[in-house]
Amino acid sequence: MRLAWGTLAVVAALVCSTGVHAQRSVFVGENDAVNKTDRDYTNGFRQSFIFDNFSKDLLAAQLFDFVKPALITAGSNGGPARQQLEWIALAQSIFTPDHTTALARLPGDRPFAGWLYTGFNISQETDRKQLDTFELLAGAVGGEDSLANDVQSAFHRLLGQSPPVINGYTLHNEPGLLVAWDRRWKTGVAFGDGYGIDLIPSVGFTGGNVFTYGSAGAIARIGRSLSTTWGPTTVRPAPSGASFVSPNPDAPFWGFDFFGGFEGRAVARNIFLDGNTFENSIHVTRNPFVLDLVVGAEVRIPLDVAQHSEMISPTIPI
Repeated sequence: MRLAWGTLAVVAALVCSTGVHAQRSVFVGENDAVNKTDRDYTNGFRQSFIFDNFSKDLLAAQLFDFVKPALITAGSNGGPARQQLEWIALAQSIFTPDHTTALARLPGDRPFAGWLYTGFNISQETDRKQLDTFELLAGAVGGEDSLANDVQSAFHRLLGQSPPVINGYTLHNEPGLLVAWDRRWKTGVAFGDGYGIDLIPSVGFTGGNVFTYGSAGAIARIGRSLSTTWGPTTVRPAPSGASFVSPNPDAPFWGFDFFGGFEGRAVARNIFLDGNTFENSIHVTRNPFVLDLVVGAEVRIPLDVAQHSEMISPTIPI
């Protein structure tokens, strides 16, 4: 736990000391404690820094141009384009068996494991109707190197609970690598005064030794100032609208929405179910087809009301 947050502090210091200045920062935290459960995907967080004004940061512009050949934008109708680089400075996901207090692993229980990673993604919005994203993530998978045991135990103590009983049934440590391509479209109807509804269908492919799957889904929203964002930001592999903000001078400077959606995935690999890649380990039978449902609300408030350029977007998923 100290290492994870210490690394995050070092990353933040580097952002400031090297003259690299992000236009926004995004923190996403997820935990199943709100549902009073402690099983499967149980905890996750992601801290990232957004660069979307390349005239102010030459290094971010150079990195975007270097990676841009991997960004697939073919098929767009053309029009004004807005680009963004997101540096995922530090992130973690933790997965636990159903019975975290059992003294021995019960048949059918998934292994205890986590993924501690960093990476980046680049995105391009075209004509406010299409958003293309390429993402590269790398880190450590396992029970020790991922700090999953440390973080989970610390969180339980914070809640006044006993730490989970691991007893060695964890994934072995191994490096984790993931690349992903996603495309989203946006169509909607305006009601006036910034209010409206929209629909954001999406398709994508993710490959690597952590996850390998193809996905398709959609998110529907009703609210105000919908043109500025692409839906809620969540931790992969959950359905997400990415951390993309596209200020619209014709839209109200503040907004909100209620959203609901789904994503279906055809899964070829999930290391947290299939087990380690390079050696034998605990594993369980994986469902080749899965469906995620999301519902919640968002509020968007500019951090700089005068310029209407930077926004925060708290999300309340259910």
